[in-house]
Amino acid sequence: MTNEALKPGAVVLVVLPLNDPKGHEQEGKRPAIVVGIPQGLPRYPVVIVVPLTTQSGPWAEKNPNLYRQLPAGAGGIPQASIALLDQIRALDVRRVNAYLGSLEPEIFTPIRNSLLQLFDELKE
Repeated sequence: MTNEALKPGAVVLVVLPLNDPKGHEQEGKRPAIVVGIPQGLPRYPVVIVVPLTTQSGPWAEKNPNLYRQLPAGAGGIPQASIALLDQIRALDVRRVNAYLGSLEPEIFTPIRNSLLQLFDELKE
């Protein structure tokens, strides 16, 4: 995996660690969107990712800003998916298995804006 591929908007195949105890967090091998790369000299090389799922339900439709829909083919994903913005996480770059593609600005910008809004609420 080249560092050039790891930039915001990239869709990568990652391995998320298993959770113990089990919860609702995503785990296992799945696509994710790179949404950030820590600048400076971080302790360990990590990327900030948003995992994707192909599962849907009323939860996704009720909160489209938190669960952004992506069409099949976007960023190289084979199936329509949902970006789980409530599951953003830092991930060691060694957990990135492959580069699938990059999201077009018209798809990535709303994801980025939703994340900025989510974190902007922390300022209060």
